[in-house]
Amino acid sequence: MSGQLLDPAWLSRLERMQVLSRRMASGTHAGKRRSKRTGSSLEFADYRPYAPGDDLRQLDWNAYARSGKLFLKKFLDEQELHVTLYIDCSRSMAYGEPRKLERAVQLAAALGYISLCHLDYVSVYAFNQKVTASLCNLQGKHKAAHLLSFLSGLQAGGTGDMNRALRSPGAVRGKPGISIVLSDFLFETGYEAGIAYLQAARQEVALVQILAQDEREPSYEGERRLIDSETRQFKEVSLTRQLVDHYRQTVRDYQAELANFAYRRGIACTAVEAEAPLEQMVFRVFRQAGLIR
Repeated sequence: MSGQLLDPAWLSRLERMQVLSRRMASGTHAGKRRSKRTGSSLEFADYRPYAPGDDLRQLDWNAYARSGKLFLKKFLDEQELHVTLYIDCSRSMAYGEPRKLERAVQLAAALGYISLCHLDYVSVYAFNQKVTASLCNLQGKHKAAHLLSFLSGLQAGGTGDMNRALRSPGAVRGKPGISIVLSDFLFETGYEAGIAYLQAARQEVALVQILAQDEREPSYEGERRLIDSETRQFKEVSLTRQLVDHYRQTVRDYQAELANFAYRRGIACTAVEAEAPLEQMVFRVFRQAGLIR
């Protein structure tokens, strides 16, 4: 994975956002969350630059006297949240331009950075049919470089099996938290058992499906050899307009099936196009889906 994961111009905007926990908002979250508050009885955690709209009462005037810049103090209260990002790194995620994995990693970088800025714990698991790499229990904005370095090293390979991967030892926390899965969800063995396993482990689950344009709206016609990117099996087909239309409808039906499954289980679910601008995904689509605010 090469290139810059986050546009530096976005960082101040990301710092003002927050990954949402619907369970916590309803008062039923069983765990804790670290949030930004002031008060003499609370433990100091970090500074962040002042942004228009911030509470002026939280300004640190001593820091201003030293630097000439406005900063807000951040303290820890008695709440903490653990955000876990599961990134599908199976071979099919190497498809598209930009590649689906590239988009998944960039989205994970944005979600992880937002969480670190709010002093949430962040863990990342890369998987195909097993967990292939992990980074656990990061906390604080100073860990952002560590997170981005890890994400930059992820590569696509192997056959995907989310149901099996999430059963890997240590792949799922025993404590409540938020688990966000970034994948194309094109698993031969399905996804239902894996998601149910996350929920059984007291995880508030969110799904982000990433598909390439050729997967959603193929423009091919004529005699073609279609090769499965993971199994390498192939099939010779004659792509008529009717067959392509049938394929497109099948993809739409599959996406609707995933969305309905998520809805029935109270899971946030959003679909993104790999070719869409990253800024649009983060600042508009994720907000509309209720993943961040």
